[in-house]
Parts: sequence; structure tokens; C-alpha cells
Amino acid sequence: MLILIKLAAIATIVIFYQTGKKHGENGIRWAIIGFVGYVLGFALSMLLIGETFISIFTACIVVYFTRTQLLRIIAKKDSL
Repeated sequence: MLILIKLAAIATIVIFYQTGKKHGENGIRWAIIGFVGYVLGFALSMLLIGETFISIFTACIVVYFTRTQLLRIIAKKDSL
């Protein structure tokens, strides 16, 4: 189980870093935002539900919506 949690966290960091760099933003800042979102989503889900696979899935959903929101912010900034 611990390996899945770590792999999902690493994938989140890599994806956020690459997305940030691709859009001309600070990749490290994006990676930290993604990691914090993953950890918070996972921790809250484990606290409320207590099931590891569901918590990983919930954390991935939180990360997806976080990335979507960041991309919307960039799109708004670029359109101004």
C-alpha cells in the first residue's frame, strides 16, 4: 500500500512541475501546490473513511480539480 501512496504522490509532483513549466510558470511552486493538495486530500479521506485505496482515489480527484483550477487561472491571466 505504501508504494502506491508514494507513486501517486511522485506522479502528482512530476505532472504539476511539467504543467507549470509548459505554461511558463514556476514549476517548483506548482509541484508544491500539487503535493499539498494530494496530501490534504489523502489525509482527510483517511481520517473520514479509513480505506487506503479510496483515499488514494480521492486524493487523485482533488489533484485533478486543483490542476484544472490552476489552468483556468492561467487562461484568464493570458486573456487579459
